Amino acid sequence: MRFLICIFFGIGVFISCAPKQRNSRIPSIVYKDFKAYKVNGSDTAVMIIAYADGDGDIFRDNNSSPNFIGTFYYLNSATKQFTPLIDIVTKDTARITQTILQPKDNSYKGKSVQGEMFIPFNPFRSGDSVKTFKYTLFMVDQAGNKSNVITTPVYNIDF
Repeated sequence: MRFLICIFFGIGVFISCAPKQRNSRIPSIVYKDFKAYKVNGSDTAVMIIAYADGDGDIFRDNNSSPNFIGTFYYLNSATKQFTPLIDIVTKDTARITQTILQPKDNSYKGKSVQGEMFIPFNPFRSGDSVKTFKYTLFMVDQAGNKSNVITTPVYNIDF
C-alpha cells in the first residue's frame, strides 16, 4: 500500500514539474470543409477553416491589408498537372486575398483564441470549364507571423 502511494506521489510530482504548453503567437489553420453552389448562374462557395492563435491578433482591425492568402490550382488537361493561375498584368502567380476582420467584441485581444471561420468565395474557380482544382492557403496575423500552409483536397465540380 505504501508503495502505491509513493508511486502516485512520484507521478504527481513528475506531472507538476512538466513544462506547461505555451500558446504560440504564430497562428495555425486547419481545413475543415468546402461547399460549392451555383446561385443565379454564378459560382459561389463557402470554405470552413479552423484557426488557433495564442495572442489573438489573427484578424485585422481594418481593411488595410489582406490576412487570408491563397493560390488556386487547376488540373491542366494537357499536362495532367495542377497549375496555378498566372496574373496577366504581373506575369506572376495570381493570389486569392481576403481581409478577415476581427469581431466587433475586442475582449479576446491579447488572449489565446480558436474557432472556425466561414470564408465566402465568389467566384471560386476561374471559369465553368475548370472542373478539377485545389487551393493552398495561409494567414498572416497583425504582427506579421505567417501560419502554416494548408492544401485543400482536390475538388471535382460538375456544374
